[in-house]
Amino acid sequence: MRKIIWSPKAQKDYAGIIDYLLQRWTLKEVQQFVDQVENTIFILRKGNVEFKKIKNGKLHVAVISEQFSVYYRIHTSKRVEIVRVWDNRQKTSI
Repeated sequence: MRKIIWSPKAQKDYAGIIDYLLQRWTLKEVQQFVDQVENTIFILRKGNVEFKKIKNGKLHVAVISEQFSVYYRIHTSKRVEIVRVWDNRQKTSI
């Protein structure tokens, strides 16, 4: 199993998205989002699946849902960094 670390920006993204969702979605929908993120992290921790490479192959993106994606970087076979948790509806790019 690989160690998963979160960048400070990814932590801020995740907390901000949850705050936003709590204002606009039901608790059940927010919990679904949290579960989807946790499932993605579990897959990354196991290390048997790699998601689409972007940014000259230095970053990977795991699309959680139509609205959200997780961007990550593989540092070693034992360590993965979550770089961003992204709301795909944003106009700017990562």
